[in-house]
Amino acid sequence: MAPFTAPPVNAEPLCPFEGTDLRLQVQATASAAMSDPDLLQTVAILVAERINELDVSPAAVFLNEEGQIQVQLPLETDIEQAIQLLSSQGELTFRAQKASADAAALNLLLRELAMADLANDADRETLNADILQFFEAPQIRSGDVGDANLRDSRSVVSSEILLEFNEAGAQAFADLTRNVAGTGRAIGLFLDDELLSAPIVDVSYADTGILGGQAVISGAFSQADAATIAAQIRSGAFPAPTEVVSLQTVVLNDACEVISSDRL
Repeated sequence: MAPFTAPPVNAEPLCPFEGTDLRLQVQATASAAMSDPDLLQTVAILVAERINELDVSPAAVFLNEEGQIQVQLPLETDIEQAIQLLSSQGELTFRAQKASADAAALNLLLRELAMADLANDADRETLNADILQFFEAPQIRSGDVGDANLRDSRSVVSSEILLEFNEAGAQAFADLTRNVAGTGRAIGLFLDDELLSAPIVDVSYADTGILGGQAVISGAFSQADAATIAAQIRSGAFPAPTEVVSLQTVVLNDACEVISSDRL
């Protein structure tokens, strides 16, 4: 089957249409207002790229009169996957553990994160915020990654993501791994400030760092979650956070009039 291409960012919805209508609100940040048309257009283009990962058609992405990014998806779409894919900013960062960090305290938090059943989002956010304090500012970001794909893993309980860096990212990764190799300090891999993995680099890389321009994210996430994370990394991080503010099934006629509508 031929690969799907990202839906264009249109000014108008698909009509007639039967499927899911999803609306995203771009949240304001210190550097960008959510009403900035350039910001909205940039996020909309990235939304279209992520919709491409769902392999569904027909689909449409456009800016509506309320200043939201509106997405139309066919009925067969896995909506939970779509929400997960679109509601995360998807900013990947690599951070070295601070030299002054209390290793025992950090390890305690890492064990808590690995063992806890964090069904409560607030608890997860608090624990990840505590962990983040043990790490330096990002040395590598999503823009340093050229590609991300699932890697075959022998584990039946977790999956791995293979990252391929661009030229600048490959050098930054070599420098980062060289600086922490043999020190016992971890490299924290975070997605939107949520820890994915915290590997320690062997002393054998102390002279050169890890060369070759590749890295692997190993974590206790399912294959479906790993595929979503890889898709977010491939498309690039949104320049501002987004939030799903409306989700409903709709039927539109040729004139884009609503025949029926049900909130999900």
